[in-house]
Amino acid sequence: MLNILNVAQTGLQASQAQVEGVMNNLANENTPGYKARVVDISELDHSDTRLTGRGVSVDSVSRITNVYMYQNLVEEESKLHSLTELDVMLNDIESIFYETDDSGLSADINRYFQSLENLRTSPENEIYKDDVKNNASILVEDLQNLYEGIEEREEATLNRAEDTVEEINNILSEIGAVSQQIIDSTGTPNDLLDKRDALEQELAKYIDVEISREDSYELKIGGVTAVRFDTNVHSLNLIEEYSPQSDIYVKDSVIPYESSLIDKTTWDNTGTTPDSLTYVLNNEISITIAYGDSVDIDGDGVDEIVDEDNIVRALVAKINTNTNMLGKVTAYNGNYSIDNDGNKVLMEPQTDEHYLVIESTVAGEKGKFIGEILINDNDNVDGNGAEIGVHVSKNDTVSKEGIDDIHLEIFDEEIYLEGGILKPMIDNLKTESGINNFTEYKEKLDQFAKTLSDMSAAYIENDDESYVYGLDAAEIDPDADDTVLIGLFTGGTVESLQFHESMVNTLTQEKLDYLASIQWKEDIDFTGTGEDNTSFSKFYQTIRVDIADDRESIIFKKESQGAIKESMQNTYDKLTKVDKDKEMVDLIKYQASYEANAKMITVVDEMLATILGMKR
Repeated sequence: MLNILNVAQTGLQASQAQVEGVMNNLANENTPGYKARVVDISELDHSDTRLTGRGVSVDSVSRITNVYMYQNLVEEESKLHSLTELDVMLNDIESIFYETDDSGLSADINRYFQSLENLRTSPENEIYKDDVKNNASILVEDLQNLYEGIEEREEATLNRAEDTVEEINNILSEIGAVSQQIIDSTGTPNDLLDKRDALEQELAKYIDVEISREDSYELKIGGVTAVRFDTNVHSLNLIEEYSPQSDIYVKDSVIPYESSLIDKTTWDNTGTTPDSLTYVLNNEISITIAYGDSVDIDGDGVDEIVDEDNIVRALVAKINTNTNMLGKVTAYNGNYSIDNDGNKVLMEPQTDEHYLVIESTVAGEKGKFIGEILINDNDNVDGNGAEIGVHVSKNDTVSKEGIDDIHLEIFDEEIYLEGGILKPMIDNLKTESGINNFTEYKEKLDQFAKTLSDMSAAYIENDDESYVYGLDAAEIDPDADDTVLIGLFTGGTVESLQFHESMVNTLTQEKLDYLASIQWKEDIDFTGTGEDNTSFSKFYQTIRVDIADDRESIIFKKESQGAIKESMQNTYDKLTKVDKDKEMVDLIKYQASYEANAKMITVVDEMLATILGMKR
C-alpha cells in the first residue's frame, strides 16, 4: 500500500511538471526562436524483483527539434538570401541604364548619328557642326556616366562586404560565448540552445553554414571550420589582392621565351623608308621607332642606333620615358621576379635583348589597358608591291589580365560560398569568378567605346565604293588604296574615350559620307569574335536586354527558392513550434493525470485511516 502511495506521489510530481511545461509552451507561443518543450519522464528502477511499479521520475525538459530538417532549412534560407541580394544588386544596375523615349544613351546615339546626317547635307553649316560637337560630347559623357555608375555600385558593394564580414565575425563570437554558457550551465540550457539556433539562422542570412552537434559543437562556413570544440572561434577575413595586367609579346609559351616583335632577317633599312614599329596605347597614345633612330636605351644620356638587335630595349626606353604613358603602363625587357623584400628583380643581363613586357601601373581590373603593336616592314608587301602593316598580338597564353582577387579566408584557407548575402557580393567583386555581372557589363561598354573610337579614326574607300572600316582594318588590309584619317574619337576603353571637337572642322563631304554609313552598318564586330555582329544601336540595346534578362532570371529563381524555403519552414514549424490545440489537449490529459494521482493518494490515505481506526 505504501508502495502505491509512492507511485501516486511520483505521478503527481510528473503531472505537475508536464502541466507547467504546457503552460510554459503556451506562454511562449509567439516568442521568436522558441521551440516547444516536452517533459521527459522515465520509470523508476526496480529495487527488488518481487516489486514492480515504483513510479516515474522527471528526467529533463527537452526541445522538440530535428537536426536534419534544421540543417536543410538553414541551407535553403541561405540560398534565398543570396538570390535576394543579387536581385537588389541587378536592380541597381538596371536603374543606371533606365531610359525614356527622349533621354538615355539610346536616344543620344540616334541624335549623334542624325547630327552627322544633317551635317552631311551641308558640310559648312556651323549650326550643324555645333550640333555634332554637342551630341558627340553627350555620347561620350553618357557612356562614362554609365561606366562610373557601375563602378560606384562596385565600391558600395565592397564596403558592404567589409561590413558584412565584420557582422559575421560578431555573430561567430556570440555563438562561441553562448556555447560556453551552455557548457557551464548546470540545468537544462534550452533557452541558450534557442539563442544559439537564432544566431545560426542569422548567420545563414549572410553566408552558408554547416552545423554538427555529434561529439562537440562545430560550425563550418563554406566547408571550412569557423567554430570547433564548442567555443574555439576562427574569424572570417576579406582578402583583397590586385594583380596588374601584363601583355607579353613572345612567339610561344615554351621557355625560354623568344620575342615576337620583328623578323630579324627582314626588319632593316633597305627600302625606300626605314622599317618601323608603332605601339598604340588605348587607341589614343602612340610612339613609333624606326630602324636607324637614335634612342637613349640605357638611360645614361648616350644614344644608340636602333636596329634589329636592340628594338625591344629601345621600345622599352621610349615607352617608359613617354610623358603621356607615365602612370598608365611600364615596359620591361623580359619579365621580372620578386625578391623576399618585395622588390622587382629584372631579367639579367639587361644589356641583352629578351622580349617585350608591358604592365599596367595600376594593379587590378581598374588599370586595364589596350595595347597594339604595328610592324611596318618593307619586305612585307602585297601583290602590287604596296607595304602591308602587320599587327603583332600579345601571347594570350602567358599574358595576364588585370585581376581583382577579392575572396574570403579562414586560417589562410580560401572559402567558396554556396549561399548567403555575401556570395553575390564576392562573385561580383572577384573578376575571375565567372559570374561577375559588374565586369561583364563594363566590358560590353568598353567594346562599344573602342569600336566607336576605331571606326571614327580612319577608313579606306575601295574602288567599288565600299569601305574598310576603322584604323585597324585600314592598316592591315592588303587591298587598301589610301587610308583616310578622321580622328574624331580616340581611346580604347570608356574611361580613355575622348571626343576631339576640333576634328569636326576637318570633316569633308567624303568623310561625312563614311561616318553616316556607320549608323546603318549591321555587321560590326564589337567583341572581336566574329560572332553576333550588329549595329551600334542594337549592340547597346543588347546590353540593356541582357541586364533585364539577368534580373528576370534571378527574380524567377528567387520566387522558386522562396517557395521551397517556405514549404520547408512550414514543415519544420509544425514539428517544433507550439501547437495551441495540441497543447490544450495535453493540458487536459495532464490535469486528468494529476487528478487521478491525487485521487489515488486520497484513497490510500482513507484506507490507512480506516486501518488505523480498526486498531483502536
